[in-house]
Amino acid sequence: MVILIVVAVAVFIGIRSERARQAHQMWGSYKSRLATMRGLRMKETLNALFGICALVFVVILITGIGG
Repeated sequence: MVILIVVAVAVFIGIRSERARQAHQMWGSYKSRLATMRGLRMKETLNALFGICALVFVVILITGIGG
């Protein structure tokens, strides 16, 4: 009877340990995806900002507004 209780406890601990490992792995994957998305959005934002600045510079150069 004691052996069955020990086996049941061992299985329970093993299952909980595996679930914890999977949760940790999923959380790490989620964090890395967020970091990648954040970096990609920042890069796209900077590219758009540089494009707008270049367009304004060209318009100022062509029209002679700047002086």
